[in-house]
Amino acid sequence: MANNDMKNNFIELTAIRFGGLMALALAGFFLLMKAFGLEHNLELRALNIFILFSFVLMSIDHFKKKKPENFVYLKGMGLGLLTAVAGVLMFATLVILYITVLDPSFMELIRENEPFGDFLNPVLVGFTIIIEGTASGFLATYAIMQYYKKSHFVSPIKK
Repeated sequence: MANNDMKNNFIELTAIRFGGLMALALAGFFLLMKAFGLEHNLELRALNIFILFSFVLMSIDHFKKKKPENFVYLKGMGLGLLTAVAGVLMFATLVILYITVLDPSFMELIRENEPFGDFLNPVLVGFTIIIEGTASGFLATYAIMQYYKKSHFVSPIKK
């Protein structure tokens, strides 16, 4: 029975695995930016999309290789979005902990440099990360699945 549960939960486990790795990569990138004094540079935050895209791609590719008989477009879309949401939720949680516990002065830096900064608090910062990340995750998943959809692999020339 436990083996059957693992088969049924493969998509969820894959999403959590690659989402967790994504959150660690995003946190590492943030800490790297902080180490170089670039954490206030909004333009560098756009590089997060490459991290997100990479882990969503790895997640979908892993599923396609491990379960090719179960790989269909909607399962790939679901896995990609679930991977993005899992990673973004974990990363948002880490950011909230960082700005409330580890470095509360960073919240002041956010308030000074962000548009509408006067209205921000740690929960709204986390919520913003979740909204941005989920939207980016959907777009990344959609783009990736255009390559993986079955019609891409079928030759248009009939013999």
